[in-house]
Amino acid sequence: MNTKAQGPVFPAPVKCYNNIIAQKKVIMKSKKEVEDIELAGCLVKRSINIFVAPSGSGKSLISFCLAWKETKENNFKTTFYLDLDNPIDLYKDRYINFEELDNLIYISTWDIMNIFTEYTGTNPKEKALNILKDLSNDSEVNNTLIVIDCLQAFCDYNDLKELRNFFEICRKLTQLGSTILIIHHKSSKTEAPSFKGLSYIKDSADTMWDVVPNKSRSGIVMSAKLVNTKARSTTGYTNFIVSFDTDRGTVSYDQNVLFEDELPIKDAIINFLTTNPNSNQGNIIQAIKPLTNIGEKRIRVVLEKLVGLHELTVTKGHKNAKVYNIASENTAE
Repeated sequence: MNTKAQGPVFPAPVKCYNNIIAQKKVIMKSKKEVEDIELAGCLVKRSINIFVAPSGSGKSLISFCLAWKETKENNFKTTFYLDLDNPIDLYKDRYINFEELDNLIYISTWDIMNIFTEYTGTNPKEKALNILKDLSNDSEVNNTLIVIDCLQAFCDYNDLKELRNFFEICRKLTQLGSTILIIHHKSSKTEAPSFKGLSYIKDSADTMWDVVPNKSRSGIVMSAKLVNTKARSTTGYTNFIVSFDTDRGTVSYDQNVLFEDELPIKDAIINFLTTNPNSNQGNIIQAIKPLTNIGEKRIRVVLEKLVGLHELTVTKGHKNAKVYNIASENTAE
């Protein structure tokens, strides 16, 4: 009888390498089934978008105007505007002339503290974070825009754990189909110390824009140029111009934000859809390709830009193919 002591028994090693190889088809199938990049104005849908500018530049105003227009144009089924940065009377003073939309809900600090009493927290920040956490576990947030005004009200830049937790919630929301717009106050070097979390904020963003306001002689912001400083996708714009009139409650985009070599593609697409409405992406690309030296990917980019500018509308057709039409307001012209 063998009485030799047995050594420790280890489980059989997992064949990780072969397992990954075996999953190749599943892995690649998941990549091909990811939804195409979609734009809502300059916002990249299902992504984390950040507007950056110093205090007093009109970031909140621009963010509200863009959110209002994209909600009105049915680019989002619902918009939640979480405002922890401005006083409760701001809405009445600034936004009262915009058409009230049933699916745009503007939530102030007063609302958070006095209406959402079921959420725990001793201050608006704690309660608002709990609201975001609950939303990140609710599949109903698909195709919802969530505006966060502002990042400083939600996070301490010197607390990387807190910052990381916040962006993990935002990322989970995008995975459920939400679009996130975060307003970020950019202080000058002389106004504030350097924060540890600033590089982490940029790393966490999918798209970042510097807000450059255009002010009247009296100092009123009437329009703004958004200058792209980071983009994970090649579909978006380099610059985007938003104009608004708070007295009339109107918002418009400058159409001159395409690259020069994209303008002939735009004209060719409009001409094609004028005589061939309800065309899918594949048919449009095949019709436009002989007219330009630009490749298929670039034509798709221009199509999405024209949707973002509301020059075109897009719906889902057979087998979820994108079907394009000229926007009705442009047809009327």
